[in-house]
Amino acid sequence: MTETRRMRSIARRVSLSFLLRVLLILLLVNAILIATSLGLSIFSIEKSALGEDWTPYLERRFSAPEDRRGLEWLKQVEYSYSLPGSEIVNTASLGSAILAILRTVHALVIAQIILVFFHYRGFNKRTLYLLEPLRLMTQTAEQLSQEQFDPQKFHNLEDAIDNLSVQSPSAKVQTGNTELSGLENAINNLVTRMHEAYRQQTRFVSDASHELRTPIAVIRGYADLLTRWGKDDRKVMEESVAAIKDEADNMQRLVEQLLFLARGDAGRTPFTPGKVDLRELLKEAHEEYTLIDQSHVFRLRAEEPVYALGDEAMLKQALRILVDNAVKFSPQGSPITLRAFKGENGLACFSVTDNGMGIKPEDLKHIFERFYRSDPARQKGGTGLGLSIAKWVTERHSGHIDVFSSPGLGTRFTINLPAYTENLQKQ
Repeated sequence: MTETRRMRSIARRVSLSFLLRVLLILLLVNAILIATSLGLSIFSIEKSALGEDWTPYLERRFSAPEDRRGLEWLKQVEYSYSLPGSEIVNTASLGSAILAILRTVHALVIAQIILVFFHYRGFNKRTLYLLEPLRLMTQTAEQLSQEQFDPQKFHNLEDAIDNLSVQSPSAKVQTGNTELSGLENAINNLVTRMHEAYRQQTRFVSDASHELRTPIAVIRGYADLLTRWGKDDRKVMEESVAAIKDEADNMQRLVEQLLFLARGDAGRTPFTPGKVDLRELLKEAHEEYTLIDQSHVFRLRAEEPVYALGDEAMLKQALRILVDNAVKFSPQGSPITLRAFKGENGLACFSVTDNGMGIKPEDLKHIFERFYRSDPARQKGGTGLGLSIAKWVTERHSGHIDVFSSPGLGTRFTINLPAYTENLQKQ
């Protein structure tokens, strides 16, 4: 009840302040109305008497009786005027005009008072409605302040948090107290995300270690081979040196991709977006792969310029990853199509399509995971990081990748990017 009375008192003060402002405005409006009406009456009298000789520079005088009790003296108010330099003085009575104006204003004031009264009541209710959330907040705060603080509840919560295990994915905070259920859910959701991040980090380190162990083992094996027979057998030496060079190149490529992803995750990869013509980007890739790979037929489908807002070097890297995958997983002599086009919602798009082995439906949702391979048949010298990099590059451009694949028929990767516009570039 105390809060209700307090809110009503505040509402009344606010409403009274509003009422005073309204009354002041009405008083000013009425004064202007009286002055304007009286001025028009005088002008009408002068104009009808003087006609074309009327001028605003008349000599004007007002006279009123000495006895001014009541309102009857207003009927005796007279107004005299004459042309400048003229001895003829015209006199007119203003009493009837003044009384008519006052009667009109009197009726108007009554209507205004009634209107202000109803408006005040409505404004007071509106103020109470607007202050209702504040009243509820005050009431809730007072109720909370009156409740007895139980430190044991929070000690139980602290103990439950201390007993959480980072190694156990099923670890949950449970105190059995319904009042802390909201806080428990928030903590458990955070712990679940931490476990997922920990699992991904552990898998990433394990996969990276495995990928690096293989080339190191190969290099070590050929080094031992050189130590035993390479000095005397030129064929063994050439084979070993070539194998060591290939594995060193694979290791360098893997390390560079790992560093790229690590810098990207840390936000340290330079990103300089600008106007990129995807048609020209695909033309360059088409010429490049036609020159270096004679075992496939590369087709270009880009009839008109398609401008995207992006980092040209990053987009070229993503395009090469998709083309390299198409080359690896499609038979010799089969076509690989590069296409640039304007997609839905005005997006700038390019795609790479092959007629290769395709991807199994159960593997599609994993293909962008780092080091993921669907089966040993798809392990053709890659690092398992290419599509992860392509996905990161696309998302860095605020775009997305669409994948369509059917086993035995082929695969199409489409990268959708924001189109270049002058307004977007200025942002």
